[in-house]
Amino acid sequence: MKQLAVVIALVASSLAACVGSDSYYVYPSDYSNELEYVCLHVMQRGTRRFMVNDQHAVIPLQAAGSGVLPEVQTDLAPGGYFCGAFDDRQVPCSKGKTSNLDGTTCAFAR
Repeated sequence: MKQLAVVIALVASSLAACVGSDSYYVYPSDYSNELEYVCLHVMQRGTRRFMVNDQHAVIPLQAAGSGVLPEVQTDLAPGGYFCGAFDDRQVPCSKGKTSNLDGTTCAFAR
């Protein structure tokens, strides 16, 4: 009888926890998809840093030297990039946050 009461209490608490939560899916943007694609190729070269030049060629930045990735062209704006969530300024802010690491206001908050 005691075990039945425990089981009923667990089931009731599980159902109560699920009732109030709304779930939703945030679709990835074209920017984050493109960055993920380029980062996959860059990290295969053993680095997380890369540049995009004016011809939209990807150049991994390595201590041993840099070379253009001939198989990868990108629509990312020319500039320097880092593959990682903390340096990507376009990622959604985590729950309860209102500003990015650089101090700018979040474009999207969860």
